[in-house]
Amino acid sequence: MTPSSMGILLAIIGTYLIGSIPFGLLVARFVGGIDIRQHGSGNIGATNVGRILGRKYFFVVFMLDMLKGFVPTFLAVQETEAIKFSNLTPLLSHAPILIAASAVIGHNFPAYLKFKGGKGVATSLGVVLAIDLSSSLLALAVFMITLSIWRFISLSSLLATTAFLVGHFSTTENPFGRLEWGTSLIMIALWAMMIWRHRTNLKRILGGTEPKVGQKKS
Repeated sequence: MTPSSMGILLAIIGTYLIGSIPFGLLVARFVGGIDIRQHGSGNIGATNVGRILGRKYFFVVFMLDMLKGFVPTFLAVQETEAIKFSNLTPLLSHAPILIAASAVIGHNFPAYLKFKGGKGVATSLGVVLAIDLSSSLLALAVFMITLSIWRFISLSSLLATTAFLVGHFSTTENPFGRLEWGTSLIMIALWAMMIWRHRTNLKRILGGTEPKVGQKKS
């Protein structure tokens, strides 16, 4: 059975609510009894949690944030691929990326925290792994290489996101065709949002005040 427009809309809303779950805030409260928003950079993401509580909690929060993007997007991709190409409508073909975007938007602008959330790195990684594995591996390679050279998580995340976008567009035959244009536009919008959310990090890098991996934020 082909999913209805109402079913897709409910999936998008449900994914936004899942994406809004502030795992960084919850882990920090459970483990350290603190409000992570009052420590370090004030961000609820894995990087700030790791700086305050230790490296292992960086990985815990990162994995949880990644999974809340990966799982709903992966399920949407599998559902779409199970449908015959001739039965695909523009809305249905764009359903995976719409659900992916709702997960990232939920993390960045969570309903539970008055729309003040993280920067979406881990959640974005989860959704791109579900959408395009080969381009995701390219992005991961770029992230690891640039992180080892400059040790800035924010800069490495932005370069990796750009690498994914380049990889995806270079391997997609007609990225602005009838069934692809919406996905392409949303990917560009997510990339632009990632840059916007990291604008203060970029200013600190240029000013020489951005903390590197292994360095406490002053």
